Amino acid sequence: MATRKTRVRNADITPSVRTNVFDASPGSRFAAVELGYGLHANPIFSSYLDLRTGVYAVQTEMLDLEALTYKVDIDDDDERADGTVVLENRYPLPVAVACVRVIERLHSDNRPLPADALYGLNLPAGCAEISRYIGRLDDPQHQMRALQELWRSSIAHVRRIGVEDHVYAIVERPLERLLGMAGIGVSRVAEPIWLEEYQGVNLAIKLDPIASAANLGGLAEIDALDVSEGAVRFWGEVEQ
Repeated sequence: MATRKTRVRNADITPSVRTNVFDASPGSRFAAVELGYGLHANPIFSSYLDLRTGVYAVQTEMLDLEALTYKVDIDDDDERADGTVVLENRYPLPVAVACVRVIERLHSDNRPLPADALYGLNLPAGCAEISRYIGRLDDPQHQMRALQELWRSSIAHVRRIGVEDHVYAIVERPLERLLGMAGIGVSRVAEPIWLEEYQGVNLAIKLDPIASAANLGGLAEIDALDVSEGAVRFWGEVEQ
């Protein structure tokens, strides 16, 4: 998850989205929306990309906005990833406040995952990488719940495709510590180095979805989640 480096407020980089998602549960404050595999042309997917762009190119300046294609954070890995975005039910329009993607390397795909390309991990086919893990809620409790829901979706995705033994991520050191404190199973597989791509010092970790599930509702509950394209989970209550 990207650490803030500038004074850009969360309110400045969390995009609104025209959607009727909350028509199914008008009193709910949050919704985790499964975006499906690959790229999509719809307002919710666009808000997901806009949130990523705002965080990585504007708020943290990890990416050069002018160097991005169409000034949007999008890359080749989006074509082989499942995405999840969290929307907050605000007036007049919902707002994208958190997201994650699971990059999949399956079957005959010989393209390395980012963690492999940058750290030379020599990963086998049949692996995945958690990427673009973002939460931009000012309230700590709401932030933690949104990030937990993203982990639940991510674990469900990797379980569904059968790669739970090979799940990786590139993170900053503070996030590595935070994940461990939150009960997420983490082991370091590459030491911190400066990465020009992210304009910062990052390391590579391997994640244990099975151990992590124990602190996220349990494996049976996560396996029962619907993470198919368009599935939605609601929680919280709108403040009156």
